Amino acid sequence: MVRPGHWRYTPHVTSALDPRRERRPSEIAVRPAVGDDAQRLRAWRAEASVRRYQPLRDVSAAQMRNELGAQRLPELFRAHADRFVWIIEAGGEPCGWITLVINNWEHGLAEIGYALSTPYQGLGLMRPALVQLLPDLFLRAGLERVEARCAVSNLASLRILERLGFVREGCLRGYFRLHGERTDHWLYALLKSDFLPR
Repeated sequence: MVRPGHWRYTPHVTSALDPRRERRPSEIAVRPAVGDDAQRLRAWRAEASVRRYQPLRDVSAAQMRNELGAQRLPELFRAHADRFVWIIEAGGEPCGWITLVINNWEHGLAEIGYALSTPYQGLGLMRPALVQLLPDLFLRAGLERVEARCAVSNLASLRILERLGFVREGCLRGYFRLHGERTDHWLYALLKSDFLPR
């Protein structure tokens, strides 16, 4: 049974010729992060493959545990608080996270970010995880525009966004300092009016 605030997704059967078929978990779930996830999140954020495209600052386990412990998902649906984190699980194993930052409740503006731990990258898990979350963001939380940014060289991330219907709106030149260099990022956005017809 799926508890409120939790989602599950069972992907379509893949081709028998797909070499990733046997590695892909049969069920993907998204649940709110809790304080006990802090150490796991810190470990993921330290992985080289995760940091490759993201300037992730170091946060102590205690600080992260406190922030996650204070998170209350119902506040998302009452237009309160401004940051929410979910854990992605594949085959019952935690494997990554999704972050939502509310930029402006009055205008329904938010930004989404996500990452998978190294062993789970390239298995097609992120898109179905986001598919589970987006309906609640637009239909229950009342958001009107969800933005996402990705490094121009992050082909996997931009493919996910485009398959979800996000529209590339422009290039943010020199947006982040990453590994000692300024990097350009694509700005993507999905509007509620884009999402609802689907």
